[in-house]
Amino acid sequence: MVTAIYLLITAIYAVVFVAGANTITTILMNRILILSVIVLLILANMKWDRPWLKFLHLFFPIFILPLIYGETASLNHLIFSENLDPVVYNWEQYVFGFQPSLEFSNRFPQRWFSEMLHFGYFSYYLMTISMALAFFIFARVSVHYVIHITVCSFLIYYLIFILFPVVGPQFYFTGADAAIADSGLFSKAVRLIQLYGEHPTGAFPSSHVGMVLIFLYLGWRYLRTLFWVMLPLFILILLATVYLKAHYAVDVFAGLLSAPLVFICSHHLYGLVNKLLINQKSHKPA
Repeated sequence: MVTAIYLLITAIYAVVFVAGANTITTILMNRILILSVIVLLILANMKWDRPWLKFLHLFFPIFILPLIYGETASLNHLIFSENLDPVVYNWEQYVFGFQPSLEFSNRFPQRWFSEMLHFGYFSYYLMTISMALAFFIFARVSVHYVIHITVCSFLIYYLIFILFPVVGPQFYFTGADAAIADSGLFSKAVRLIQLYGEHPTGAFPSSHVGMVLIFLYLGWRYLRTLFWVMLPLFILILLATVYLKAHYAVDVFAGLLSAPLVFICSHHLYGLVNKLLINQKSHKPA
C-alpha cells in the first residue's frame, strides 16, 4: 500500500509541475505496469496458496526500488531548475574548511585501502535484499514489518531527493577531481553498478548511511547475528561514501541524523496501514 501511495503522489507531482510529455508518459506507464503486477500478485495469492507467490508478493516492492530510484533523476528539477550542489559545497567548505571528498582519496591513494572501501561500498548494493532474505529465512515473524520499514524508508528518502536535488561530488566535480583510482575487483564491480544503476540524484542526505543505520537497528532488535555482520560494513560504508565521491561529508552526517526520523515515520505508517486494513476487514459482510 505504501508503494502505491508513493506512486500516486509522485504521479500527481509530475503532472502538476509539468515534468514534460515524455517524462509524464514514462512515469504513468511505469505506474500502470507496477500497480498491475501488484494487483495480479494479490489476486494470485487469494486464489492459489503457493509459497513462491507469497514470496513474490512480499518482495516485489524491494525488487522495484531501483526503478523508482532512477525516476527521481527525472523529477528532481521540477521545483529547483538547477542542482543544489553549490549550496552543499559551500556548507562543506564552511564546516571543514576544505572538501573532504577530494582530500580523503588524495591522502590515502593506497591500492589496498581503496579496494577495502570499494568492497564496503559494493556490499551496500547487496545489503537490502540480503537483509530481507535473512529475515524471511530466520525471523519470519517480523519479516513483513522489516520489509515495510525498508521500502517505506527508501521511498521517504526518494521524496527528499526529488524535492532537494543534489547529485554529489562524482557528478558535480569535473576532470581529475571526479576521478577515483582503479584499485581492483571491487572497484570494477562498483564502477559497473554505477554505470548502469546510478543516476545524477540522491546525494543529500546519504540514504546509504541512513538506510544501513536503520538496518542495524532492525538487526539489533530482531536478528542480532545480522547486526554484528553489518556493523563492520556500516563503518566501511561511512568512509566509502566520501572516499568514492558519491557523497559530501555533510551528506553522511545528514544521513545519520535523518535515519531516526525516517524510521519513526515508517514505523507510524506501518501502524496506520495495519489499522486501515483491519478496519476494512471488520466492515466486510459476514
